Amino acid sequence: MTQETQTSTEAPTVVRIVQVDVYAYREGDDILFSHAWRRQGDPNRRKGKIVIPHGEGDVPIHFHLHDRSQLNLSFLANPADAMWVDLNDCPTGAGNGNQINFVHSSPNLLRVEDDNSDPPCTLHFALRFAGDPTPSGGPPYEYDPEIRNGGGG
Repeated sequence: MTQETQTSTEAPTVVRIVQVDVYAYREGDDILFSHAWRRQGDPNRRKGKIVIPHGEGDVPIHFHLHDRSQLNLSFLANPADAMWVDLNDCPTGAGNGNQINFVHSSPNLLRVEDDNSDPPCTLHFALRFAGDPTPSGGPPYEYDPEIRNGGGG
């Protein structure tokens, strides 16, 4: 699925979904996370910061949880609780960084849209999960990768 966006002076731009696979593992009482991502139609997955190119707006991002922790992890039910976003640092509370629109959350899928507006920036975010407790704490469990917005969307 792709989206087309158009302004009165520009030709249509195809906005491709960003598909992010989030993996949760358990090592003793610790929960470890990793991710790999790709744009819809790209043959190769990438690791690290998720990059949204300059000029694209309202970019759908789909986070798919692959729970290998044996702790029954799932995204928190409210999308605004399942992802906290901050423009300056790792988020310590709820927020959207004035860039993310929360669309839908289910146990293994979180869908958001990135406005990718204003100047280029790096969005710091925490994905948040419910699950069974461990002796060292939780839930909620958190994973905090980054999105690099190219701006101008």
